[in-house]
Amino acid sequence: MKRANLVSGALLAAFGLVMLIFVVPAQIEAAPDGYVSPRLVPNIALILIVGLSLLLVIKSLRPTRDGGTGPNGVFSRGEMVALIKIAAVFAISLTAFILGSSLLAGILLILGTLVLLGERRPAILFLMPASLMLAVWALFYKLLGSPIV
Repeated sequence: MKRANLVSGALLAAFGLVMLIFVVPAQIEAAPDGYVSPRLVPNIALILIVGLSLLLVIKSLRPTRDGGTGPNGVFSRGEMVALIKIAAVFAISLTAFILGSSLLAGILLILGTLVLLGERRPAILFLMPASLMLAVWALFYKLLGSPIV
């Protein structure tokens, strides 16, 4: 677990720094004088991500109380299998979205994730995607008056 924390903390810190230094300045325009910059919230979020991931790295480098180093692998086999399954759910949902069905993509994403997390109750498997899709529809189409796609 310590190695996994070290690797994930370092990767998140690197991601946050790249976003702060290169992506945010290139993709978000600066505001005129006297206005709040649209870069403010992304910069705050990225600074928090970098700070917390550095804390994770520091925590993983500190010695444990028992002095053990833990297992040899960074990630266990079960964690890798779960990562591949979740990535497959995202790939299937993204394919459905690209093919033109944002509703189907959302349902597949929610339903697939629920099944992978072990949910087996039919009421939850039906009601959660239905209620979330209804809430998104009501927000975008009715309240904001704009289509999703």
